[in-house]
Amino acid sequence: MFRAELLGLTTTTATKVSALVAVIGLVLTQLIFVTVLPALARGDIGPGAAALGTDFPVLDLTSAAAQLAAIIPLGASMGGGSIGIALLAIVLLGVLAGTSDDRYGGMVGAALASPRRGRIVVGKALATGLVGVVIGAVMAVVSLAALVVALAMTGTAFTAGIGDVVATLGRGVFAVAGLALIGLAVGILVRTQLAGVITMLSILFVEPLLTAVTALIGGTAPVWTQFLPVALAQNVIHGGSAEVNVGVALIALAVLSAAALAAASVALSRRDL
Repeated sequence: MFRAELLGLTTTTATKVSALVAVIGLVLTQLIFVTVLPALARGDIGPGAAALGTDFPVLDLTSAAAQLAAIIPLGASMGGGSIGIALLAIVLLGVLAGTSDDRYGGMVGAALASPRRGRIVVGKALATGLVGVVIGAVMAVVSLAALVVALAMTGTAFTAGIGDVVATLGRGVFAVAGLALIGLAVGILVRTQLAGVITMLSILFVEPLLTAVTALIGGTAPVWTQFLPVALAQNVIHGGSAEVNVGVALIALAVLSAAALAAASVALSRRDL
């Protein structure tokens, strides 16, 4: 089942397009945040820092913390619940993986080959997770390469520790795979591609709105908002936050992905094909 799902996933146009969009979106994001914005802040291009005002984001890539923040596989702009092109492409890849069989009738054949439908979900999850890890690794290399090029262009030393770099990139790959699995679960639950895409986009865009509204009401965002999908991915990649440490974030993202897939498995087992 795993081999069949992996073959189907890696040979479909949707997977290739999603992966390409994720990488291109990451490249564009990194070019802006590790090259263009620092150049604007220094006055190398544009009207100069004084004309841009004090609210202009100043990215000091000389510090190790800033360099680590610039190599996250989902793009250096990811923060505060923001949704980037790379993140959208990854979750939609999962959604398309979960809906492709229903669209083309392959789910009937899969159910005949494996009457225990939980195995179908497991096979899809393993294949999607593996593809997510590979794409995440490519994105990690791209983000690191973009930073190295930006530092070389300005003659800035690479001050981040190798161990910290590896840990940050590794957590980024884990987050990419987790988001892809959540997208897969949503796709299986809703069945059709259009409904899956709309549902996933709604989840992603409602999350920052919900966080902002609860923060306005209570003065600060409640801790439970840190366990929503995008916030969890952020905490995993950035090594945790003041409210949720990295260990808890890693476990929570794994549990959230597993729970979503379990719900998808139950729904598929009760569904008429």
